[in-house]
Amino acid sequence: MVHNSPHQKNFSREDFITVFQKKNKNVRKASGRYNFQKLLENGDIYRVGRNSYRIAEDSKRNYSYLYSELSLDLAKKIEEQYPELDFRIFELVQLNEFVNHQIAHNVIFASVESGLGTYVFDSLKEQYTGKILLNPSVETFHQYWSDDMIIIKKLISESPKGERSVWETKLEKMLVDLVSDKLLLSCVSRGEYDNIFHQAFQDFYIDESKLFRYASRRNAKSKVLLHIDKTDLRMGSQYADKK
Repeated sequence: MVHNSPHQKNFSREDFITVFQKKNKNVRKASGRYNFQKLLENGDIYRVGRNSYRIAEDSKRNYSYLYSELSLDLAKKIEEQYPELDFRIFELVQLNEFVNHQIAHNVIFASVESGLGTYVFDSLKEQYTGKILLNPSVETFHQYWSDDMIIIKKLISESPKGERSVWETKLEKMLVDLVSDKLLLSCVSRGEYDNIFHQAFQDFYIDESKLFRYASRRNAKSKVLLHIDKTDLRMGSQYADKK
């Protein structure tokens, strides 16, 4: 494991290869590229932005979430019926790792690519009778809210894809959706937001270019920045100073 300096700087792939070749005389660039990729795969370095990396920090880890049996079953059904469909699944209780007031009743949000939500809903409504809604308003959502309710909604283009399975919700997507999705906004107290973002940045590796690219797609960059301490950003003021 490579250990970080508390004052380390970001470096590019080319920076790494240059230093690697200086320390290892007579090696080819291909060897530097190979070692860079292995360190990235092993978690010894991590991506903070577009072609920008850092040495792994002992206090951080990659975000992962153990999905419920219901979500796994739902994902399997969708994949079997629509093998080419782009979709993401998010569980409301995923937020319990970050909030002070724990969420007791889970809701499964299945976001599917534009124009196909109705088809997915129609193919699933008999299997989840009385437990599934299609694009509900905030009022309808809370009126029919029950434990393990399933919500089918539109997937925003350029949504970050999961690492293990494409349909899993990455932390970058979760943070942006939290400040831009009307249903999520109605579920979590605004007083929790600063802590959610701070804890996310303190405990997990976050790809800031991916975070802000998706935030821009949702017209939510300014909303995201409201809850981020600039000292938590690994890309410095590159994003914080751009509105």
